[in-house]
Amino acid sequence: MILALLSIEPPTVAADSEMIRARFRRGDREVWDRLVHDEHGRVFNLHLRLIGDREAAADLTQDTFAEAWRCAGSYSGNAPPRAWLYGVAANVSRNWLRRQGRHEPEDEVDETLPDPQPTADEVALLRERTDLVLHALRELPESYRRTVAMRYFGGLTGPEIAQIEGVDAGTIRWRIHEANKRLWALLAPAVGEEGDDGAGQDGELRIAP
Repeated sequence: MILALLSIEPPTVAADSEMIRARFRRGDREVWDRLVHDEHGRVFNLHLRLIGDREAAADLTQDTFAEAWRCAGSYSGNAPPRAWLYGVAANVSRNWLRRQGRHEPEDEVDETLPDPQPTADEVALLRERTDLVLHALRELPESYRRTVAMRYFGGLTGPEIAQIEGVDAGTIRWRIHEANKRLWALLAPAVGEEGDDGAGQDGELRIAP
């Protein structure tokens, strides 16, 4: 699966309990500061993967935490605070794109795209060329890009993303499957143009958070 190339080290599992959720909902500064410390870098990377501009991503990261602090009272406690935070980040990014005049198209299935089957050499090449993967990622429709970013860069589960997106878990699985096909359709020609870059071992491309 091509999206496995986007896997990053699992995030540190934040403390989560009914007490933590209640404290966060009350605006407990200690819980808030820990969330900012643990997630700041990942929120920045999520915005960077979604829009591809470091300066704008830095601004949107600050906007995300400002908005999260402002509307913390709307946190229901039904999900861990970090999952709720990524929902805020997704909305901030979506609103920014709309202000830029970039409107999200409807999700569409392309039945003509085969499931990707890269060779070990192609995976090895992509492991050395993260720029190819990230460029292809930014060519995906916004809903796919957002789902992929939350899953592979934010470390959220399918059900957590589904709750954020307001869809069922099956839709998230479908988006990931379709994104996987489209990503390889974009990458395969570039990999062919690179030629044989030497033998490599099949493995995962790890992009540092």
